[in-house]
Amino acid sequence: MDSEKRMIEGYEVKTAIHMGSREFIFAVNNDAAKPYMVCNCTWDNPLSIEIYDRAVVSADYLEIMTEFLNRASERIKEIEAERAERGITAVSLTAADCTPGSNRAHYENQLIVIKPESMTPAARTADHQLVLATGGFGCNPEARGQAVFCKNLFTGKETRWERYNVVGIIRPDHMPEWAKDKLAVLQKPVEKTSVLGRLDTAKKDAARDAAKPARPHKDKEPEL
Repeated sequence: MDSEKRMIEGYEVKTAIHMGSREFIFAVNNDAAKPYMVCNCTWDNPLSIEIYDRAVVSADYLEIMTEFLNRASERIKEIEAERAERGITAVSLTAADCTPGSNRAHYENQLIVIKPESMTPAARTADHQLVLATGGFGCNPEARGQAVFCKNLFTGKETRWERYNVVGIIRPDHMPEWAKDKLAVLQKPVEKTSVLGRLDTAKKDAARDAAKPARPHKDKEPEL
């Protein structure tokens, strides 16, 4: 039995290349006046929803294929520059880098490792794999829910994974040096002001403004 076809606005996806957090898609609709389409797809959002953008259609196969390959080539250069800037190697983190048995632990407020096989090939590096679990039913090993809400350690962006995507909790002695500083920033407590505290501050500001002497009006200069 054939798998379900992936369709985008009537165009059938023929080829898709994953490059990090982005996908480049070539699709065809033989009934359209311009049957060839290329577009981007991203899912780098808290709900991992597919978002399509930068769609281009054409009646010229070579034109659209050139656009498709150029986008992939440009993305490769971006990833290479990103890795060089971050000092990241192409080596993936695995179960050997995690605390033994931590795949059965409670994940909330823990630095966890995403399985490399759950990620696109270009994203199987520590700067994408290391995330701080912030909540979700999936943090609890005994819960029925699987969602684990996280923050990417390197970028601080919020994301979501399922518990079965997690290898375990990173071993402290296997944590990259850059990760220690990033983790300290993400775990820094945020000071919260209560509603009463904000009202008190507003009253003090209003009283301070009322106590200020009024500015004297300047006499209007005579008209000539």
